Amino acid sequence: MKKNQTILLVIALVAIGLLTLLFFRNPSKRNDWRPTYKEKSKEPYGTFVIVELLKNYFPGEGFEILQDSLDKRLANDSITNSNYVFVGEALFLDSVELQTLLNFVANGNTAFLSSRMIPEKLLDFAYDEMCEDEYWSDYGSFGDTAVRLNLTHPSLKAATDFRFKRKSEQGTRNYDWSHIDTSFFCEAEFGFTELGLMNDSLINFAKIPYGDGTFYLHATPLTFSNITMLDSNSLQYANRAFSHLTTGKIYWDEYSKMRGSPPPSQRNRALSKDSPLQYVLSQPPLAWAWYLLLAMAFLYLLFRTKRKQRIIPVLEPNTNTSLQFVSTIGRLYFLQNNHKQLALQKMKLWLNFVRERYHLRGVEVDDKFQQKLIIKSEVSEILVGKIFRWHHDIVESDDIVAQMLMEFHQLIEEFYRTCK
Repeated sequence: MKKNQTILLVIALVAIGLLTLLFFRNPSKRNDWRPTYKEKSKEPYGTFVIVELLKNYFPGEGFEILQDSLDKRLANDSITNSNYVFVGEALFLDSVELQTLLNFVANGNTAFLSSRMIPEKLLDFAYDEMCEDEYWSDYGSFGDTAVRLNLTHPSLKAATDFRFKRKSEQGTRNYDWSHIDTSFFCEAEFGFTELGLMNDSLINFAKIPYGDGTFYLHATPLTFSNITMLDSNSLQYANRAFSHLTTGKIYWDEYSKMRGSPPPSQRNRALSKDSPLQYVLSQPPLAWAWYLLLAMAFLYLLFRTKRKQRIIPVLEPNTNTSLQFVSTIGRLYFLQNNHKQLALQKMKLWLNFVRERYHLRGVEVDDKFQQKLIIKSEVSEILVGKIFRWHHDIVESDDIVAQMLMEFHQLIEEFYRTCK
């Protein structure tokens, strides 16, 4: 039995050691590779770099990060020649916020939305009524590890396409690249206008006029993440894409990307086709947590195979009932009006107290005993003398009255209060 326990212990220690070694190896390279697009995040798929660039994109015009409802900041009729910018996986707006954004654009401002998912109602309002008979569909998507992007306007189009990859800690990985379906583009005067292409044929950047302003829809927010901004070519692409903004103040929307999952009614559902376990294994912290859980479950099953010992009952500790006994005897003497016996019992309790507290082990209560008690307790000689004289008188008396018992009790209580 001991041999089996030793083997199990060795296996457990080796497993824990290996997991610890794998978990803590190269800690400096363990980053969060999720596409969060948070403005303060310096992780690969945060947006710290692009936010810092946009802060000075129009010098002197101002830059504000929206951390609360759009209705509290954009619902101002005096706002003109301003820009609303959103970069994230999906844009979440309630009905009030949606109307606020529509009014903001209609008043002559610009909205730049770089997202793989656009709210359905936003397209319903922004899309021209003359195109309603056209075939509607979600944003399209296709899987690949990399894509080529470029702008279509002659003054913005680069001689060589800009190449983007979906990188991860394990290297380049497959990714669902979103694009705007051609069914959104019709011959109407106010329909979608193509601004950028993906792989020479798929539209990922478009313009929609609305009121006196313009919506710019960009289906590839990955291009504005921190890891892509490290490349000079990607930086050129971002600069050319944001050149469509109007010279004026920029409102960066951080609030609308942090409120749960998109509702089922949204048109674009370009979500990853990976299973939940595949996603967990693709994130290093979650992967190692999963491996550690499996290892602990394995060890639990191993140790559960051992013979289980019978549960040892909990024994109640012994209790000291001497005080309870004395209290009961005291009440009995009091009810019988036996004041003398009650006084003698109080004297016994008091003598036990002073012997235990001051380590006075003498059997005889003589003058030497009293002097030691006075010195150690720091109680006045008068009080100690009174207690012993009263005790002597009580012993010599055949019986005592209640008043005498009360005064003797008060002397002992005074000693308890004043002793050190």
